[in-house]
Amino acid sequence: MTKKIIFSLVLLAIFGILSIWAFVISKNIMGDTQVSGKNTSSEEQITMQELIITETKEGKKFWEVYADTGRFDKETEKAVLNNISANFYKKEEVVLSVAAPVAEYDSEKKEIRLKGGAEGANNKDIYIKADEICWTGSKDEIRAKGNVKIIRNDQVMTVSDESSFDTDFTNLKISGDANTYVFSLH
Repeated sequence: MTKKIIFSLVLLAIFGILSIWAFVISKNIMGDTQVSGKNTSSEEQITMQELIITETKEGKKFWEVYADTGRFDKETEKAVLNNISANFYKKEEVVLSVAAPVAEYDSEKKEIRLKGGAEGANNKDIYIKADEICWTGSKDEIRAKGNVKIIRNDQVMTVSDESSFDTDFTNLKISGDANTYVFSLH
């Protein structure tokens, strides 16, 4: 045998041993995997990335939600969205922007609930923070629940259990245990 043939055989043996070793190591890392016996159709639940949901009113954009990821269950017509931000529009201009780590969207009711510490701000220097912010369909009413804090122009702050308001913060109603604080800028 020539040196070339011996070298080729040694190299082939090394690759074979490395392949077997990699297979054994990957099996140890992955463990025993088993396929679930559940009969779930891919049509029943859909996972999405980088998605946009838009609601229009009289042919114009009313609100739009952006999410990093989401899971839609076709049977219940509900989606769970992660890391979302949303904009509300009036006369084709953004009047309110909100964000939350998690949201639930009910496509039948066209209702979206921002959860896990939702925050928002509008074009009139008003900031809101709440445990949950919810709006439904083409209604111009938003409801906030749980530790609702609304700050306006760094001069007025309300803290309440619940609040409801229009997307441009007109018709503001606070309820439950509520306090209002007024700050002097001088």
